Amino acid sequence: MLLAIETGTAACSVALIDGTTIVAARHEIIGRGHAERLVPLVEAVLAEAGGRPRAIAVDVGPGSFTGLRVGIAAARGFGLVWNVPVHGYSSTTLVAASMLAAHDAAPLTVVMDAGRGEVFVQSFDRDLQPAAPAAALPIAATATAYEGALAGTGAPLLRAAGSAAMILSETPPDARDVRLLPAALRSLPPTPLYVRAPDAKLPA
Repeated sequence: MLLAIETGTAACSVALIDGTTIVAARHEIIGRGHAERLVPLVEAVLAEAGGRPRAIAVDVGPGSFTGLRVGIAAARGFGLVWNVPVHGYSSTTLVAASMLAAHDAAPLTVVMDAGRGEVFVQSFDRDLQPAAPAAALPIAATATAYEGALAGTGAPLLRAAGSAAMILSETPPDARDVRLLPAALRSLPPTPLYVRAPDAKLPA
């Protein structure tokens, strides 16, 4: 079984996956407090499944700096304790995989709320190949730059800014959808994928 961990947005979700089967899962919209909720959710799915995973996949971004660090640190800790490999996956790729599994909407642009008046943006074709690396872009400029289908937590921000693109989903990534990712796309290094500098800065 694979333990999938998703903490890069306002959602905190975990899933135990056997191939393409969801063995057990929890998904909560919590906003903040991932550090407090993640371990109880993992314990709940392990108790429901009655076994431990043989590998771990964790969201490496783009997403919340704090949420990503919480998820990656926990994944690495579990990996050490259970002696299982830990890999990463991209949040934007996960959203794209979920949407393209349900809709014939390629090309698809995934937009995630990045705060500070920006969205994380990445476009994908039907085979989940990105057109370019993920980028943090101003909401106003992005609203007029992308047409076609949109998905992700940034979609309502673009709509409010005047985008006329078709919105497939506004929901955050869900750990259960890791089952939709090809092995190569859930085998990234378990290190944060930052596409902009952190908000906090060291004093001069």
